[in-house]
Parts: sequence; structure tokens; C-alpha cells
Amino acid sequence: MPEFIDILDPVAGAGMVGQVRVDRRPGPEGSKAPRLVILGGMTQTLSSWGGQVRPLSAERPVIVYEARGQGQTRLDLRDVTPPVHVGDFERLLDALGVSEPVDLCGFSFGGRIALAIAAERPERVRRLVLSGVSAGRGALGRVIVRAWREALRTGDLEALAWISLGDTLGPRYLEANEAVLEAFVRATIQRNTYAGISALFTQTLSDAPDSQWAPLNLAPRVQPPALLLAGALDRLAPPAELDALVAAFPGPARAEVLPDVGHTVAIEAPERWRALVLEFLA
Repeated sequence: MPEFIDILDPVAGAGMVGQVRVDRRPGPEGSKAPRLVILGGMTQTLSSWGGQVRPLSAERPVIVYEARGQGQTRLDLRDVTPPVHVGDFERLLDALGVSEPVDLCGFSFGGRIALAIAAERPERVRRLVLSGVSAGRGALGRVIVRAWREALRTGDLEALAWISLGDTLGPRYLEANEAVLEAFVRATIQRNTYAGISALFTQTLSDAPDSQWAPLNLAPRVQPPALLLAGALDRLAPPAELDALVAAFPGPARAEVLPDVGHTVAIEAPERWRALVLEFLA
């Protein structure tokens, strides 16, 4: 069940404490498998992973958390840049009493943060799984992000939520789930805050190739084995650029591209995504 975990929040000031919203599952009794920690996309919350947490936790212990700026996590928003997220990850593991290396899985924004964590704190990551992260965004991806920024300028999340559905979900999934898209939008609005998402958009969506937090600049510093999963129809993290990112890892890394799937691989092809992840982690 979701719970709030206290961690130190240096952005708020020395000695100040904030809270991270977490869903942690113990896994099967007697399991020796490393914990799997999941970081979701920018507007995702714990509920976004509800369909994956139960089957994953039947195999191993699982921790999903809402990062600074996401969902109901209560941390200062004045700085939500990647190095702050790296520190939050480490402080959360310490608060949970997790000292051994974990398997780290990130999607989209969460994938970029997971990549930063693996580069900055290699001793805390055993294996790395990225979904919806490529070497770059390409011209179309950059236009999509620009459109999202403009939608966010309306002052609420509804316009962003509607626009992002067509940009992130593949046509087959949209066709099959059109009747529930309005519920998806309501959930995004209700489970996030405008202030949190606005801060993340402003401070974490840089496309500058010379940024030290760009995927191609982080990957060469990542030692753990990595699995990169992409949808063949992903317009934000084009699979055509995936090979370049795989080649940038110094250690073992491989890519899998799933047909007829857009950006949100774990939602559009949940069984296939989960099977690939569990096979890799085993």
C-alpha cells in the first residue's frame, strides 16, 4: 500500500525533512532477489504502475516511488534538477534501510533520472532497465516537447494531459482504449499538481547535447549491464536512435524494440515488457 517515507530535503534547508510517496512490496517469502526500484514518467504516479507491481512482486521485492515534483511526494520544488533526484534516490534507499545494490528501472523522465543515478551512484545499481529513452528526441520529439510546454502555459494540467495522450500512446492502444481516455486525463490532473509538473518541465527537459545529463553523456559512465526497451512507434524517443545510445555504454547493453507500440511500452505491451525485464534481471 502507498505510504510516505521521511527523507532529508536539502533544497528546503539544512536539516529540513520532506516525504516521498512509496509503494513497496516484499516479494515472495524467502526471496533472495535484489529489489527492483521503479521510476515512472513525468506525470505518472504510483497508480500508473498498479498493473505491473503485483506480477513483478510475485517474483522479487519491488519499490515504486513518486519523485520530487511527481504525484503526492512532498519535497521542495525550487530545485528538481537531475542531481537533486540522484540525491533523493540515495536518501530514500537509506531511509528504507536498503544498503545492497538494487535493480533500477526507469521510464521516459524516470529513465533519464535512472540513467543519471547509475552514472553517479554505480555502487547502488546492479542492473539498469530503461524504457522510452533514446540517444536524442529527434526533430519530431523536440516539437512535441515544445507543444507540451505551450499547453502547460495555460495554467492547468488538462490541456497537457490531452495533448500528451496522442504523443505517447500508440494508435492501436488508443483505438482499443478510447472510451477510458477521459478517465486517464482526470487521473493525471487529480494525482499530480500543476506546481510539481511545471517545475519538472522547466528544469529537466533540456535538449542541449552538451548537457552533462544528456543520455549520450551519461551512458559512457554507466558500468552495470543495461537493457533498453522501445516502442517501434515511439515519437519521443525514436528507436532509430537507440543503437547509438546502446553503443555508448561501456558495459553490456542491448536493445529490444517492440512492434506496434508507442512511447509507453509498459502500458501498451505489459506482458511482453514484463517478460523482457524479468528475463534480463534474472
